[in-house]
Amino acid sequence: MNIKLGEGVGPVQFGVTKAKTIELLGAPDKVYETDSDCERLQFNDIMLELSFEPENENLLGWIEVHNSNAELFGLKLLGKTKEDVLMLLAGHLNYAPETEDYGSMESLSYDNHWLELQFEFNRLKCINFGVLYDESDAPIWPAQNQPKQ
Repeated sequence: MNIKLGEGVGPVQFGVTKAKTIELLGAPDKVYETDSDCERLQFNDIMLELSFEPENENLLGWIEVHNSNAELFGLKLLGKTKEDVLMLLAGHLNYAPETEDYGSMESLSYDNHWLELQFEFNRLKCINFGVLYDESDAPIWPAQNQPKQ
């Protein structure tokens, strides 16, 4: 399971519809709506949660990865300590993340990459990332998912 920032994870890419996602991954184990009206699909076996956002025409715009086999930059990071993760990512993301402490969970965000790393008990528990945006706040969809003109 390869994470590609700004593109997607495995066979799922940003900008796909819910129907296309189900065609690729099968039926989700859980579907729910967030307070911001995003529709979330959870896939238990592969430990993914996908968010379809109304502000982006209900296309896939956010991915949460809980699968310990997932790789970012070819590195398996889930379960590693915060210090190890920061050291491993330093060569790939050349700036310090913003840190927010929520008590039981600490969030490190690399805003230029729409990447959030969530730590509990000093271990990486979740890698969250989203579609990138241009200067006018329009989503930059992967090439094969560009809307037809």
